[in-house]
Amino acid sequence: MSNRKPIICCPHCGSTEGIFTKTTLYRIPWRCGFNMEEQENGEMYDNAEGQSGGDMAYCQNCRKVICRMSTLRKQWKERSTRI
Repeated sequence: MSNRKPIICCPHCGSTEGIFTKTTLYRIPWRCGFNMEEQENGEMYDNAEGQSGGDMAYCQNCRKVICRMSTLRKQWKERSTRI
């Protein structure tokens, strides 16, 4: 068990709204017409062939880095084993 305090809010602004990661998706089909107007792309992410990144957790409110995702994953794993 870790001796660190669990991360339950943003250490910068105190928000409990949540986190986001910056992930790059590969080979996403994007549709547009010959006039460069965007067409229906509602399912574009369903056909992504891979992803990279997403290593850092950012605050949804102030957008500053909170920690590495590996830190949160360890915290979530520890919490699920205690329940």
